Amino acid sequence: MADGAAKARKAGGHWQDVEVRSLLSRAALAVGAGSPTDAGTMWSLPAESERPLIVLGAGVPDPATTPVEDLRAALDHVLSEDAEDALSYGGVLGYSGLREALAQRQSRLDGVPLEAESFLLNNGGAGSIDTVCKAFLEPGDAVIIEGPTFSGSARTIRGHLADITQVPLDQDGLSVDAVARALREAERFGKQVKLLYTVPDFHNPTGATLSLQRRYDLLELCADHRVLILEDTAYTDLYFREPPPPSLFGLSQGQGVLKVGSFSKVIAPGLRVGWVQGRPDFVEALSRVRYDMGISPLLLRAIAEYAGSGKLEAHLEEVRPIYAQKCDVLSRSLMEHCGEYVRFRKPTGGFFLWVECLGPSAREVRQAAALEGLSFPGGDGFFLNRERDDTTHLRLAFSTASLEELAEVGPRLRAAFRRAMGEG
Repeated sequence: MADGAAKARKAGGHWQDVEVRSLLSRAALAVGAGSPTDAGTMWSLPAESERPLIVLGAGVPDPATTPVEDLRAALDHVLSEDAEDALSYGGVLGYSGLREALAQRQSRLDGVPLEAESFLLNNGGAGSIDTVCKAFLEPGDAVIIEGPTFSGSARTIRGHLADITQVPLDQDGLSVDAVARALREAERFGKQVKLLYTVPDFHNPTGATLSLQRRYDLLELCADHRVLILEDTAYTDLYFREPPPPSLFGLSQGQGVLKVGSFSKVIAPGLRVGWVQGRPDFVEALSRVRYDMGISPLLLRAIAEYAGSGKLEAHLEEVRPIYAQKCDVLSRSLMEHCGEYVRFRKPTGGFFLWVECLGPSAREVRQAAALEGLSFPGGDGFFLNRERDDTTHLRLAFSTASLEELAEVGPRLRAAFRRAMGEG
């Protein structure tokens, strides 16, 4: 026994000098595994001020809006009426009752007749994007994404070893002309662009919404080049007054578009329930690359109970004016106190202001803002080439801060600009 223990210690000793990086896959290295800096830590800057911290970092729902009692009632109902099935494995497609509820809702919203077979339930929107990448991307395949874009999605696509090109967007959303140029450039080098990823409604991080004409143009362009569109609709339901234009999925009658949705932004991120919506044959193919036995049947049944009772729509009606007011308060605070230092376009939905710094760099402003008790990410974190592609923007998420905190952002940010310019 002692001899065996000694051999085990000796075997363990052989691993002491082995660096994890030497064993990692190409995909792991592509997303920064083994790097001394974690991807998420570069998003926020710790505040170094004695003032109460105002966090404008994560784009998540205000915790005060979470319908805790309604969710508890839904869970209690499921456990009382359907505990055995709710606590068993659920299968890769996910609970049919929730898929049927989604089919009814999305048929109405998208104007396309949908069935439960048009939906695959996943671990949030992020899990849905990962599943699409698993099914359709080979290492080296060309993918077009927006620049800037949500870094988590870019990281997922990069993790599948795709050859990514970022194209710009403006106040009317993704530039279709830039997409056309990127397609021509790829074809010049003999590459087929496999996928285009876009957040068309209340974009993260810019807040822009893709215009109706650009939606038509993008669908035509991608159809001509046989590029599959991955439409991320995480913020679509969070309009302030008027809904955005019809979805790419709806305009195309579900052809050539896979639509990703999630309950994370409209109910609570901790639910980790999202879906892919597509043609049934595409959804069937997606289900074949799932190896995790699906996600929690208990949660799926509870959400089906909650949404099927009409409470989801009532909840959305309740939270939309809350976020509209928060956006108004933050925008007014910035204009009143930082008008000479910033430029931005007020969004019509979602969680974000994309603020251009006039004068000092965004990095200098962030560092100075930390001393004023403000925490938010800089624009460089939403580009593939962090140092080169953006030095002028800040992303301010207004969803979780209180109205009082949002009103205070303008004066603190003004002080930060003055510090950054050596005037403080």
